[in-house]
Amino acid sequence: MQRNTTFNLPDALVQKAKAYAAANGTTMTAIVRSHLEAVTSDGSSPPEDDPLLAYSEGRLSRREAIRLMGLRDYSELLIQLGEADLPIPRPAPHEIENQALLFEKLWKS
Repeated sequence: MQRNTTFNLPDALVQKAKAYAAANGTTMTAIVRSHLEAVTSDGSSPPEDDPLLAYSEGRLSRREAIRLMGLRDYSELLIQLGEADLPIPRPAPHEIENQALLFEKLWKS
């Protein structure tokens, strides 16, 4: 289950954090989550991988993320990404190239 949480932070810190997140291809949510997992870990075992974060980072398929999270469909997954302030994963470069080739083939026919 995901939960929205409000933090009271100075504007300058928020702007720096947003700039850092953008420059590093991540989100403020991911930064806070990672830090909280690190500081609350007892060191005995790594925290379980969050399927939503793994999907957002392209480490988990759409179908597997939906299954692991117990969601009904892709629209629910998109809602969860939005609520967690996580980006939709980008297709791998070879997938983009394949889509472009298919589009070109369809366009010419």
